[in-house]
Amino acid sequence: MKKIFTSTFLLFILFSQSKAQTGQFVPELAALDAAMTALLADYNVPGGQLALTYQGRLVYNRGFGFANTTTSALVQPSSSFRIASISKPVTAVAVMKLYEQGLISLDAKVFGPTGILNDSIYQNILDNRVNDITIRQLLQHEGGWDRNLSGDPMFNAYNIALAMGVPPPGDPVTTVRFMLANTMLDFTPGTQSQYSNFGFCVLGRVIEKITGQSYEAYLRNSILAPCGIYEMQLGNNLEADLLPNEVHYYDYAGAPLAYSVYDNTSLVPWQYGGFNVEFMDSHGGWVATSEELCKLLVSIDRFSTKPDILTTATIDTMIKPSTTNPNYACGIAVNAFNNWWHMGSLPGTTSEIVRAGNLQLNWALLLNSRNANSGPLETAVDNLVWNSLSQISSWPTHDLFTDVNETELSNFILYPNPATETISLEISNPEYRNSAIQIFDMLGKIVYSSELVDDNLQINTGGLENGIYIVQISKAEMHFMRKMVIQHSIIIYNYFNK
Repeated sequence: MKKIFTSTFLLFILFSQSKAQTGQFVPELAALDAAMTALLADYNVPGGQLALTYQGRLVYNRGFGFANTTTSALVQPSSSFRIASISKPVTAVAVMKLYEQGLISLDAKVFGPTGILNDSIYQNILDNRVNDITIRQLLQHEGGWDRNLSGDPMFNAYNIALAMGVPPPGDPVTTVRFMLANTMLDFTPGTQSQYSNFGFCVLGRVIEKITGQSYEAYLRNSILAPCGIYEMQLGNNLEADLLPNEVHYYDYAGAPLAYSVYDNTSLVPWQYGGFNVEFMDSHGGWVATSEELCKLLVSIDRFSTKPDILTTATIDTMIKPSTTNPNYACGIAVNAFNNWWHMGSLPGTTSEIVRAGNLQLNWALLLNSRNANSGPLETAVDNLVWNSLSQISSWPTHDLFTDVNETELSNFILYPNPATETISLEISNPEYRNSAIQIFDMLGKIVYSSELVDDNLQINTGGLENGIYIVQISKAEMHFMRKMVIQHSIIIYNYFNK
């Protein structure tokens, strides 16, 4: 039946579902529309999003179904989703950047007197083998924890907070301290590969120690922003705290309720307080769009079409399979066909990113639901684009990547950039006088607001922290944006030669 799938039937599907699809229609890639529509229908998923790049160009970016079934709001290409464990390759890229800069060795010890996390709060260690864990082992899930044997501490937030005497649901540092002081490893580090959320939680704390910044701040300023990703951020637990463009999440029909991570008494939907997404930062906490994930992929894909933020040698190190698992490298799944990928799954979330190396394709697929038995849905997600490729005879020549944050306004000059104590904004076109000026940090917070009365404005930046900011000039319906970098003198601790 699949081979006689007619174009008439395809057009019927596209027409009947047109109200549930958003984003630019791409005739050459109509097979992807049909596949996504069928996926949502077959697995009772309210909404989804798919973006795909070909030879470095974003050729497809569409939303499907509902972001909110109550209000009938549709998923847009700009809608953001929890990406669950796709957060792991995001964290891995940050670690590899620090490695490339000589600020960390992949064979550096993490704990113990000579380890990176040698702070006094991490000195109470029950199992001495913990002192042998390395950065590479954490990236490759070889740290010694097996959640199938001893459980996953990242889903035990309330009890760990209670045991440590902190208000529930606790935080990542509390979880690391608890695990070190109260649990034995399940295997000797480096001898097995057992998927570990907790190991990537530890990597988040390593990033914070080395950079002197919060995990989110370092990732947003030093990894995401250079890729042109400005709105991706960490998510929140509760429905009331969803981000402005974030979809709503749905459990499967008949799903049981969970005890709240805040009091262990209230019954709540799993996706809204049944687990603590707010301390899953470095292993499962990010919220993003498919387009943003594609921007990250084209920045690390090793193709020649777009510059990478890591060197070829660093990427080769990142994708080298571990000695204990030929299909997993440093925070990314790999195979012999030059493909890299990672899936994510939480109650209310299913996600995947793929880099199809021999085809020069990247894609990201996000859903706002997960089935009771997630296996079939994950398999369908994994196969969706692959199974559609035979129906694609040509690729579009357009590029849907639109970096509005870099919109060029002639005669709009910022200098010096990077800035330290002051920055000057100049225009020579009188049309833009009396424009509103705003500066946003990478969390979207307004940190400066003024009006451009004449042709020059001196802005005091001494009170701003190091990082990347967006300067926006607004007048009537026109908005122009530029990146601004604040770079006061900083000291970063180098562990490479420790």
